[in-house]
Amino acid sequence: MRYLSHTPGDIHSMLDTMQKPSIESLFESIPKTARLNRDLDLPKALSEIELKKTLQKIAGQAPAASFLGAGAASHFVPEIVSQLLLRGEWLTAYTPYQPEVSQGTLQAIFEFQTIVASLLGCDVANASMYDGATALAEALLMSARLKPNAKIILISRAVHPEYREVCQTLLTAAGLHLAEIPLTSKGTTDIAALKNQIGKAHGNIAAIAYQSPNFFGQLESQAELIDLAHSHQALAVVANTDPVAFGAIQSPGNLGADIVVSEGLGLCGHLSLGAPGVGLFATKQQYLRQMPGRLCGATIDSDGNIGFVLTLSTREQHIRREKATSNICTNHGLMALAFTITTSLYGKLGFKKLAKHNLQKTIYFRQQAKRLGLHLLFDGPHFNETVIQFAQKETLEKTLDNLQKQDIFAGVKLDKWYPEYPNCLLVNTTELHSDDDIDKLTHALSQKGL
Repeated sequence: MRYLSHTPGDIHSMLDTMQKPSIESLFESIPKTARLNRDLDLPKALSEIELKKTLQKIAGQAPAASFLGAGAASHFVPEIVSQLLLRGEWLTAYTPYQPEVSQGTLQAIFEFQTIVASLLGCDVANASMYDGATALAEALLMSARLKPNAKIILISRAVHPEYREVCQTLLTAAGLHLAEIPLTSKGTTDIAALKNQIGKAHGNIAAIAYQSPNFFGQLESQAELIDLAHSHQALAVVANTDPVAFGAIQSPGNLGADIVVSEGLGLCGHLSLGAPGVGLFATKQQYLRQMPGRLCGATIDSDGNIGFVLTLSTREQHIRREKATSNICTNHGLMALAFTITTSLYGKLGFKKLAKHNLQKTIYFRQQAKRLGLHLLFDGPHFNETVIQFAQKETLEKTLDNLQKQDIFAGVKLDKWYPEYPNCLLVNTTELHSDDDIDKLTHALSQKGL
């Protein structure tokens, strides 16, 4: 059942029809002595996040407290999003080759592109990719097309490790060499080492790729990395796993990055078994012809009405794969639509407030962790992710087991991808975590009990 709200205009119209001056006049038949002249004795109002948690607890469905992140951080998505996704105007043809019967899908894609381009700070965005990992791989392949004489891609070790694995597979198949840029002791890209790698490559570098905020939550020196790439005729490609950060820090595109990719899954709804992703992909206007995937544009029909169509997309992109700039020929329409609705509901001001709220939670967690004697591996500006290092592996394992028994998932161990950081836990905090949640976690991690 859909929720249909009444605007002040709707209410005024209904009262006019009933010839009533106000809502209160509808209750004239009830004697004044029988009316309740005070507020109902109800608990204080709750936010939607708090209300949902309360109802789930009453229903015996209280979720686990999860601080798992590592590129898949949950954010608050209003319940109205799931209702709006059911509306009939979106239920047009899945493959919008015929615009006359696909206006719902096409308009949704157009709005999605507009939001993504604005968010990532670029001129133009496509109609979404499968996920952030494949978006980054496509960005690096696009860089190689734009720099056909260069065969080396340099990528920071602070880029999400699974993104790097996807890139390694796809770029190797394309005959390109992917080389990692080492990290500093601060958990950021080692620019001195990068300069040395550039010198040894002798101008054979197509792109330099990094992530900010990086896998450890650290903010990279974006302007320096972008300028370094451009000074050596390479493209600057930037990855991101949580676009909420761009409500608080400058978008890479605004700093001069050539291609920016991200993952919008956290703003689509529920994370479950990995879930389908929604890869965000944006670039400069001058590189538009080499951009993978679909592009939707607005036009005017013969009657002067605004219409939406696929544009600059050859049939080879979809059916003659050997001539395509990319072999992606579709997008996760439902996920892109959910992302579009969520970001539209937040609006620019609300999105900035969301980012600020996330920063506050990160700062609070780090302050509490330090106060209780936990060792934070990296300092400097952070967003959402924090690395905590334990003295012994046994201590970490025992702590995680005890927390899991209490239905609390404390974070992700780093040694799977980063053996150089033993006994380390990557902890993610967002606006969905209350201060009480964070207090319980930090006390448990510090071995002082819950």
